[in-house]
Amino acid sequence: MNRLIAFGAVSYAGLGVVSLLKPSVVPAVVDITAPTQDARTEVRAVYGGLPLAFAASLVVAPASSGTAIGVATAGMAAGRIASSAFEGRPPSLKMAGFIALETAIARALVLGARRSRA
Repeated sequence: MNRLIAFGAVSYAGLGVVSLLKPSVVPAVVDITAPTQDARTEVRAVYGGLPLAFAASLVVAPASSGTAIGVATAGMAAGRIASSAFEGRPPSLKMAGFIALETAIARALVLGARRSRA
């Protein structure tokens, strides 16, 4: 596995572990809460389980999963940009930071997958 894929895998693994162990952290970052068991379960599933599955996939099959997960990550950034357009306001500094981070991870994964196949 090259460094670009490793960057994506570690990023997703970190998000997954934090979300599973401390599900209140993720919603708090965007000023919401997860006050019920069902809400915390949802955070653990979407922000814990899914990112850990992404990380595992990147470790097991970096060349084949890097592009798909990179495109999915780019989709998250695009969704934030689209939300800004729907809201009629530029993204907050926090959201702009997430857009930048997701774009960097997406780029690393796509480029890393290309290098893995070469």
